[in-house]
Amino acid sequence: MQEAFAQARELMNKHKVPVVVEVILERVTNIAMGVEINAINEFEPLAESGDDAPTALSNQS
Repeated sequence: MQEAFAQARELMNKHKVPVVVEVILERVTNIAMGVEINAINEFEPLAESGDDAPTALSNQS
């Protein structure tokens, strides 16, 4: 991917336009997936307390 980003930077500088780098993942991966935000599948439990993810929940009571 580093080569793709380097080439994208070269193209951006040469043509003065935004460049998109597309990354295609395997069909089955261990990431949260879903077409709509309310239908995302989580493969790991979500943080529910400060012990789970102190920085992610620092603004919640």
